[in-house]
Amino acid sequence: MIKPLTSLRFLFAFMVFASHLGFLNKSESNILRWIYDSIFYEGYIGVSFFFILSGFILAYNYQDGIQKKQKSKRTFYQARFARIFPLHILTLIISIPLTYSVFIQKKSLWFSQALTNVTLTQSYIPIKSIYFSFNAPSWSISNEMFFYLVFPFLITLIPKFRNYKSLLIISIIALIPLLTLIIPENAYHQIFYINPFTRVVDFVIGIFIFNIYQTFLKKDLNINYNYFEISSILLLLVFFLFHQSIAKVARYSFYYWIPMGYLIFSFSFQKGKISKFLSRKTLIHLGEISFGFYLFHQLVLRYFSIINGKILHIENEILIIIMTFTISLTVSHYSFILFETPMNKYIKNTLRNRKNTPNNV
Repeated sequence: MIKPLTSLRFLFAFMVFASHLGFLNKSESNILRWIYDSIFYEGYIGVSFFFILSGFILAYNYQDGIQKKQKSKRTFYQARFARIFPLHILTLIISIPLTYSVFIQKKSLWFSQALTNVTLTQSYIPIKSIYFSFNAPSWSISNEMFFYLVFPFLITLIPKFRNYKSLLIISIIALIPLLTLIIPENAYHQIFYINPFTRVVDFVIGIFIFNIYQTFLKKDLNINYNYFEISSILLLLVFFLFHQSIAKVARYSFYYWIPMGYLIFSFSFQKGKISKFLSRKTLIHLGEISFGFYLFHQLVLRYFSIINGKILHIENEILIIIMTFTISLTVSHYSFILFETPMNKYIKNTLRNRKNTPNNV
């Protein structure tokens, strides 16, 4: 585990949470509307961080093992399935009551939504009513599943193209900015933000960063890691401050690649004072429950909105934010302890025992 990167996961999960506080856009408070429009809405960039980090962490944990055939692809797939699928199915079930109106009015659409969600293929379909159906944030889990499928093949290609590795990866990365010039504007969101075949470039960048990180570890470099970490934070802040001057299609795709990649790279060494702070147990735990927080938070917001409208009638937006955040955090904490961790172990043990059990003929 790279502790600072684990802790940073929660920060970016919170950014996604903030981006879904859409009710602030209709607030009577000019300040709250400005905060949402200028800061919170841009929180969707947290997904870019997760995709790049996923490539880095999977390469960190599995690249050498799979390349040297010390770890099997089957073991890798089982581990990833055990990690994400149980919680996805749980949140999918919890979201079903929220889809009642679609089920009543358009049963064929509802069954299409259900099928793609169960198979984690909803992000492949460039239709908003499909990729944002049931528990909307799970579209990114659909992408992650695609990344997991191609990961063993991507890293086995690296040694074969070692002499041309950098050129190959740079060519892949350059593909997205070029595509933004020819894709129609009305397709920007589903093609550049949602689609796994374009977002896999974020994932590849993460793998690329890991390989640079490996190279740095082999060299005895005199680096001030405090400046390294501070500069990465400042760079991300600069990009964030100027985001309103940047076309949305760029922000959906390549605009944050450099600051996100540099942030992950600088904290991967775990040697600066900020890394030391981020390595505290409480922050690491927040990072560990961030996956649950990410999948639960919008369900909490949606159910709270219904209950609040019918029963509570709370109008104070700040209080609503505090309550929904606290509920999301609490649910994520207990989900991690009582559901995610036990299910992860159960699935791994079951699959391992099935593999080791001889067939009875």
